[in-house]
Amino acid sequence: MPDFHLQHINISVANLDAVIDFYTEVIGLGLDPTPDQGFRGQFFRINDTQQIHMNEIDDDYAYRGHFCLEVEYFMGVFTRAKAAGVIDTEAWGRVRRLPRGTMQMFLRDPHGNLVEIASVLGAEIPAALFDDELVEPDPGLYKIPPETGVGGHHAVNA
Repeated sequence: MPDFHLQHINISVANLDAVIDFYTEVIGLGLDPTPDQGFRGQFFRINDTQQIHMNEIDDDYAYRGHFCLEVEYFMGVFTRAKAAGVIDTEAWGRVRRLPRGTMQMFLRDPHGNLVEIASVLGAEIPAALFDDELVEPDPGLYKIPPETGVGGHHAVNA
């Protein structure tokens, strides 16, 4: 099987200025040069070879569909995301420690896109975090109760 490498993710948003603030100030990504494509857009740097491309184009978003960014500075992102009120506990539950020891949380950007933030294995997580109401105190996976629907597709009205 060939060795694949994710080069970029492309996401449509209704308000580019709001998502630039979210991805730089809350998550902590840097900006990359962005070509003129005939619509407003901004590229964000994930690492030396990977980007997120944001396009200001009216679109819909998935309720549970998401992409995941693995970070070494999980607590920094958690603190900024909580202060910004963007932690989503509806789609996949509260912030949690997964069985293998990594942390997981989900954020909604200003357009409604869901972004998973995962810690690297072995990241330092203070015990006091598990007293926060947004955090599941016990490790484990999120499970959807059988009587619950599995989500839906929502249009964003810009």
